[in-house]
Amino acid sequence: MRFSARSVVTSPEAGPEAGGTPPGRVDEPARLSARDASLLAGLIDDVLIVAITDATGKITYVNDRFCEISQYSRAELLGATHRIVNSGYYDAAFFREMYATLRAGQAWHGTFRNRAKDGSHYWVATTIMPRYGPDGVIDGFIATRYDVTELVQARMRLDALAVTDPLTGLANRTGFLDGMSAAMRRMARTGAGETYLLMFDLDGFKRVNDSHGHYAGDMVLCAIANRLAALVDPADIVCRLGGDEFALIVDRSLTATTLDQFLDRVQTVIAEPVDLGSGTVALSGSIGVLPLAGYSSIDEAQKHADYALYAAKRAGGRQVRLFETDLRRAVNRRSETIAEARDGLATNAFEVYFQPVMESATRCVGEFEALMRWHHPSQGLLPAASFMEVLADTQMTATMVARMTCALVDALARFRTLSMGTVGEAVRLGVNLSRADLFGAVSQRTLTDQIVQRGLVPRDFVLEVPSRLLQQGRRAGHVAERVDELAATGFRIALDGLGEGPVDFQAMRGLPFTSIKLWPGFVQGVTERVEARRMLRAMIELVHACGMTVCVKGVETAQQAEIALELGADAIQGYVLSRPLSVEDVLTQMSRWTAPMLGFNREGPA
Repeated sequence: MRFSARSVVTSPEAGPEAGGTPPGRVDEPARLSARDASLLAGLIDDVLIVAITDATGKITYVNDRFCEISQYSRAELLGATHRIVNSGYYDAAFFREMYATLRAGQAWHGTFRNRAKDGSHYWVATTIMPRYGPDGVIDGFIATRYDVTELVQARMRLDALAVTDPLTGLANRTGFLDGMSAAMRRMARTGAGETYLLMFDLDGFKRVNDSHGHYAGDMVLCAIANRLAALVDPADIVCRLGGDEFALIVDRSLTATTLDQFLDRVQTVIAEPVDLGSGTVALSGSIGVLPLAGYSSIDEAQKHADYALYAAKRAGGRQVRLFETDLRRAVNRRSETIAEARDGLATNAFEVYFQPVMESATRCVGEFEALMRWHHPSQGLLPAASFMEVLADTQMTATMVARMTCALVDALARFRTLSMGTVGEAVRLGVNLSRADLFGAVSQRTLTDQIVQRGLVPRDFVLEVPSRLLQQGRRAGHVAERVDELAATGFRIALDGLGEGPVDFQAMRGLPFTSIKLWPGFVQGVTERVEARRMLRAMIELVHACGMTVCVKGVETAQQAEIALELGADAIQGYVLSRPLSVEDVLTQMSRWTAPMLGFNREGPA
């Protein structure tokens, strides 16, 4: 039996040539010939998937295309209902809404995912229309479908690509945000509180790229991604957010184990050596953990997990930190500090102070390091170390840097006007760059414009890059690019705090540093211990071997100063010369620093 087309009429607007009603005349519309109706019915049978049911939903007719796509015979389908191809993809509410539309006498349009006899799924664009009997009552339904499986699968592949990291096959940042949204909705609905967000990156990953190349780095990322995917329950989410940064949203993975045991397994799979073909590498991970219960904001949750991650990194490699009471207090303190700093900016409570740097060749001050200070209303004068890291990611930093820039250029111009300087070269100004400063093209332009307006040049400024910025994995590459750009503009570049953490000498030698400032810890103990003096000498000789000058920081006593100079230091800085002073205090003590210093005391040059 083939599907028979009912009578089909042409448009009343069709002309006589088309068999329509002549203009100016109202008549019964022309009908298709029996031959045309048969051709149309054949076309429908070849293209569409057709089924007819009675009012109860029992199938009374199917065409060959229905049998082909469902893999059921006509005998199996007739007398059955469409439950035979139900994939279970839709809930009862979906079908209630569909049948309510049909029983109201309206056509229903939609797309179904059906299941064939072999268990495979196929997608059909569907139109279902009520069929009326002679009495005007609905006595059945006609369903016509079109196979859109390839189209839907193509869209699904595109959707999957949009949320998938192309290197590792894990969820990408978009997939992470989708997973977080789903997890928060699920917890809000069920009240479950055992879902955790884990964020981590790889300790030492930069060294893999530097030593073995980026292809090796990709091999490491893929190996760790595969291990993590095998470790967690398939219902949980593993994401690569970018670079060597990963995130896990785990719930089902913790049903048969404790959180501590699961974290140990994560650390273990990260630490397993990765075979690169030419050798093996082994890394570790710093992990921040956040219980997601009670969170409704993805941004807040990610920020707190990041905070736990940074705490883990500060504690050293292969560490785990849970965002709990202590870290929450720290976040609250940070929020309070930001609020107080906002008030401080409004009342001009931030001021630039200056500490002198003496050069060994002339025994005169050749440079001042600019240091930010905060006149806190209750805590007194605070050093930059107590607040700059807290404010590094806020919009206030831009305002603070802009004000500091104006103060720096103004101060140096005043120093130059009053003839402060070393023999043969005018005094310079050292500026310690925070991460925000380093990446801020706007800050650089502001500084350059101010320099030109005051008749100075970029070489009058020494931009000091904190050594920790060369140790921060994927960010180190951006640091190197900015350092090259700043040097090309004409600024002198110094590396500050060498020795405070791991030393990447390859990165250090590859950047345009002209001088190095040593971590103050190297000068401690040099007056009492031979090994301390040997270490200081070795560091000075190492810097000289790299073709750079070296400044020893943290010098507090005259004896320490003389030892540092005897061991070859090109410059010294510390309380033995002076504490950081306001610009006015520097100007009042100029005469003490214009002549060569023949001796030292704790309060300043003798």
